[in-house]
Amino acid sequence: MTGARFLCCDEGRRAALLALPSPAKYSGIDYVEVHAGATVADPTTIVVTLVREMPDNVSKLGVANFRLTGGTRFPAPALSPTIAYDPGSAPNLIASYTLTIPGGSQFDYSLYRLALVSGPGSDAPPGFIDPRLSAVDLDFKLACARDVDCAPDCDDDADLPLEDATFDYRTRDWPAFRQAMLDRLAALVPGFRGDDPLDLTVTLVEMLAAEADRLSYRLDWIGTEAFLPTARSRTSVARHARLVGYRPGEGVSARCFVGFDFAAGVVADGMVLAQSTPLLLRRDGVDPVVAASGWPGMIPNEPMVFETIADLRLWEWRSAIAFHTWSDDSCRLPKGSTSATLVVSDSPSADADLKPGDLLLLREIRSPDNGEKADASPAHRHVVRLTGVAPVADPLAPVGTKLVDVGWDIADALPFDLVIQARADGETSAAATTLCADAAANVTVADHGMSMPPAAALGLAPSATEALRPRLDPDAPGGEGAWRPVLDRADVARAQPLRQDRALPPGVPASQLLDADAAGVLPALGILDAFSSWKARPDLLASDPFDRGFVVEAGIDGRAELRFGDGIHGLAPAPGSSFAVQGRFGSGLAGNIGSDSLGHIVLPDAQAKAKLRVTNPLPARSGADPEPIASVRLNAPYAFRCQDRAVTPEDYVAAAKRHPEVSAALAIPRWTGAFQTMLVYVDRKGGLPTDRAFLATIATHLEHYRLMGIDVAVRAAVPVPLDVELFVCAAPGALRGMVGARVRDALHPRRADGGAGFFDPDRFTFGEPLRLSALIAAVMAVEGVQSVEVTTFQRFGRQAAGELAAGVIHAFGAEVLELPDDPNFPERGRLRIKVGGGR
Repeated sequence: MTGARFLCCDEGRRAALLALPSPAKYSGIDYVEVHAGATVADPTTIVVTLVREMPDNVSKLGVANFRLTGGTRFPAPALSPTIAYDPGSAPNLIASYTLTIPGGSQFDYSLYRLALVSGPGSDAPPGFIDPRLSAVDLDFKLACARDVDCAPDCDDDADLPLEDATFDYRTRDWPAFRQAMLDRLAALVPGFRGDDPLDLTVTLVEMLAAEADRLSYRLDWIGTEAFLPTARSRTSVARHARLVGYRPGEGVSARCFVGFDFAAGVVADGMVLAQSTPLLLRRDGVDPVVAASGWPGMIPNEPMVFETIADLRLWEWRSAIAFHTWSDDSCRLPKGSTSATLVVSDSPSADADLKPGDLLLLREIRSPDNGEKADASPAHRHVVRLTGVAPVADPLAPVGTKLVDVGWDIADALPFDLVIQARADGETSAAATTLCADAAANVTVADHGMSMPPAAALGLAPSATEALRPRLDPDAPGGEGAWRPVLDRADVARAQPLRQDRALPPGVPASQLLDADAAGVLPALGILDAFSSWKARPDLLASDPFDRGFVVEAGIDGRAELRFGDGIHGLAPAPGSSFAVQGRFGSGLAGNIGSDSLGHIVLPDAQAKAKLRVTNPLPARSGADPEPIASVRLNAPYAFRCQDRAVTPEDYVAAAKRHPEVSAALAIPRWTGAFQTMLVYVDRKGGLPTDRAFLATIATHLEHYRLMGIDVAVRAAVPVPLDVELFVCAAPGALRGMVGARVRDALHPRRADGGAGFFDPDRFTFGEPLRLSALIAAVMAVEGVQSVEVTTFQRFGRQAAGELAAGVIHAFGAEVLELPDDPNFPERGRLRIKVGGGR
């Protein structure tokens, strides 16, 4: 017999029945098997299998419970009355039913339907049979020969059209590309095995997958770097920022003052310390002077190197210069001092004399409290730059004493009291004073960074210097495409370029020598070819086709990448040219070392026996790391809001106040009959004099913002001196003299402790009034004051205009109220204080 199996095709319902707990109460037709007889005369059997075995006391059905219907030409035959029950896993369970159709029954090619019913005349299934699984369709001619296949044609038939390939657009890496191509080949090539590594086809597939992986990465990279919020490369972020006028900080190398203690001997007095001399961090067990011949071997172990930015001639007498106190004792150089008298040496060379532009270190060498060197305060050190040197004579000084008066800029004013002479605690006035401070002039400035190769002044052999020269990869431009070499170093120093005259920048106070603007520094990198040198530029936008410039950019791995011109903006390197790199390396916040961190110097072998000690008396500063990418993303979109031009009077006020010495400004437009003039009144910080030099400086500062066709005239603020008289009643028991002194100190522009008083110049600006209530409140806050009465409250030298009654003195236009309380200049204001009461 041959058989065919028919399913009920409701897998979800079948699974639900199987999930019911035992013993089973419901079942249904799982599948039906039709077994046709060998001949037409043989009977046909139908085996009906249940989803779940059921107890025989509820599931023993008769022939009346099975209904066979259907047929187009030959109706469904009647079933034999005999039903066989196939036992299940236990004798009392029924797993299936076997039905018999008598032999000689005829069937056509249509479908017949076998259903379980509760009895004759009823269409409902028995109570234990699930309605969804109570019937199944049968085909009694399934085993008959047909002229078509019973199953679809196989997929690898070449006569049928191929299905469209399905691509996963999320495929982005080599394994996914490889698997996709192997799957496609397996569908197209009969018998293809994609797991054979020796198959040439697999090799080609893997090559294509690798190239697809590279192109996919490039596509993702371009899409990522095309927008500022998603860009990850520092170069891309910097270029996006430049499009909106923002220049990200790429880091700054630190700077510090360096002092030398030199003693003539083996090396003659006046030894020249060359520009770019290396200075090393202090280490125990190492001599202060390191011979240049041993320097190349030390370079890999040096964590940080500083180098001098200018030549310096060392003189022994400059290592320690005494102050001249004009026969006075227990002297100090007060805070805010801008001059001093020094005892200098009668040197045979004019180069040894102090000159304007020299750096002078003012330092405490012993503690004023106990006279011990070890207790001298490192905070009592200050470097100034001399602006004037004038010889003076003291007839009471010993014969042969050479004196000079030295002065320095107000920007370098002494920030503390420097005790020159003092007696230790407990000593009487008869005891000799201890020298606690002196000056030194063997001072210069050093930048963080190490020259590679070392400077020629060290006298190293060419073979030693070439071995230390940085390399480019690729080392020469090719014939096609732009040459974008990568430097084998990442920490390119960024500082102000060294001067060709090997000197310090002229006219810059010492307080500003260590300042560095991140926008004004350049990479300390140069490239030499057979004809000339190439210089680092911030960008090539303003370069002409013959400009030998290049831009240093940070690569994705942190190394420096060089971008040259394209023949339009900057000269393009000629193919095959050879280049030699020289630069200085060392930058960032790590260069901000503390005071006395430097302790060694590298000198040519001819000077290696010099008696020389080096240190940095003050901490280094201005070192900065590159601006974080997150900060660039935050700041760049708003950079264009900062105007670099002045249109309205408010713009000129804002531009003037950008100058660090301007406290306030006022702009008034005027038409002169020929062109527009902007009158800009400025109020200088700290009440400093607004002289012609300062006004010229502000005019130069505003020139950057001025529009074409607008003339700018800078004027000083119009001072308005005040006349104020107070009658103060001292509290009972308070000394009238002390109370009056305290009141005057509280109102004075600069208090005795250095703080700002009530009439501080920066308190009043253009149009700022003086209110009587504020003045009374300031006086009442003074210790020992019981009450105060203002008897005079008006402009100085003018008739009273009701200011006292109104309780306010107004300022108009470019006027600024002032009351310096200086008896030497009474015309600038007068403050009179009368004190009563007290004792």
